[in-house]
Amino acid sequence: MNRSIGAFILQLSVALYLFATGIIGFGRGGEIRAAVLAIFKAGAVADIVVILLAVCAVGAGVLLILELFNIEFNITEVLLIILIVVWVVFIILVDIIGPIAGSGFGNAANYLLRLGSHLMVLGGMICATKRFGSR
Repeated sequence: MNRSIGAFILQLSVALYLFATGIIGFGRGGEIRAAVLAIFKAGAVADIVVILLAVCAVGAGVLLILELFNIEFNITEVLLIILIVVWVVFIILVDIIGPIAGSGFGNAANYLLRLGSHLMVLGGMICATKRFGSR
């Protein structure tokens, strides 16, 4: 193993987070649905986009876990880049535009906690890529 323990744990945590987010996305809640509904009206198109993104999240999570055991697939990088772009849009819509447009920032500590966790997931996904990360 040529990677540090920290990078291993970071990739594992991102993989588990993406897998769980994708599974939750198949239901009626979760961050994927929140991001899609911030862009599209509820309906068939939104449901299709949610399902596609949930499949990408589950797939990326599984592939990242497999990569921890040196089983690599070329599509992992593509899925991660798609999810990075979607995650940046999600952060902009949910954590920046949403509070400014109407829902407010609420409790500053809770807002910073939510924003910080979203940025940690983004950083973990970026580190897990070969193109932008440290691998």
